[in-house]
Amino acid sequence: MRVLISVDMEGIAGVSYAGEVSHAGPEYTRFRRLMTDEANAAVRGAFDAGADSVVVNDSHNGMRNVMYEVLDDRVELISGYNKPLGMMEGVAGADAAIGIGYHAWAGTARATLDHTISSAQIHNLWLNGEHVGEPQLNAALAAHYGVPLVMVSGDDKLARQIAETLPGTRAVIVKHALDATAVRTLPRRDVYTLIRQGAKDAVANRHLSPLKTVHPPVTFQVEFKRSSQAEVASLLPVVTRIGARIVEVTGHDMVEGFRMVKGLMRLASTADIR
Repeated sequence: MRVLISVDMEGIAGVSYAGEVSHAGPEYTRFRRLMTDEANAAVRGAFDAGADSVVVNDSHNGMRNVMYEVLDDRVELISGYNKPLGMMEGVAGADAAIGIGYHAWAGTARATLDHTISSAQIHNLWLNGEHVGEPQLNAALAAHYGVPLVMVSGDDKLARQIAETLPGTRAVIVKHALDATAVRTLPRRDVYTLIRQGAKDAVANRHLSPLKTVHPPVTFQVEFKRSSQAEVASLLPVVTRIGARIVEVTGHDMVEGFRMVKGLMRLASTADIR
């Protein structure tokens, strides 16, 4: 049995502001270690449940954050930015997927560092008409390969969204968000115990987590932060602009649609180039 563990950073216990998760931030190195420690707790839980192969995919900004030398030496590590499946790279062939350090979608009130994919670009994202964040998007990508997203960890606002949108996915709360940049974090030993036990139970009961199947064609609507980003993205003939900041694109399946969105974002990032 193979388990994929996708590790983000905003939802890691103790994280409360951008300086702790950005490469140039004064606290980044310390929180890289805590990120890796939480990944290790999930790894142990997966092996406790009978996994014989675990792959950790670094899924935070730049995707080169997990400390390989601290990571459990039984696992493979995927790192680097330009991955076709992004946060779900490595999901093909897995039996279950877990998200560690995840966060609520952009615009969530009193949630830790809420955003969707890019805080600089995306204001809202819809998948076949459903408002989604990263966990919902990743669950749909995993489902394309027949893999359930069995567990995520993060703050209480993330847990609430998971209960509403992915009811078959277990949510482990490691902190309570008081605002976008203030948290009340559980004791550290409790965090690791909860993640390990949650991962063990979720993987062992993976058959109880339904797939988030998205039937083709797959249409994404992307609401950018600025109209200039939508303007540049809509230069592509496959893109339809349906509002000042909103564009729409359709793929034959989930993976093609997702890769189109990645391409749109890359193109939109040139909006300020003169």
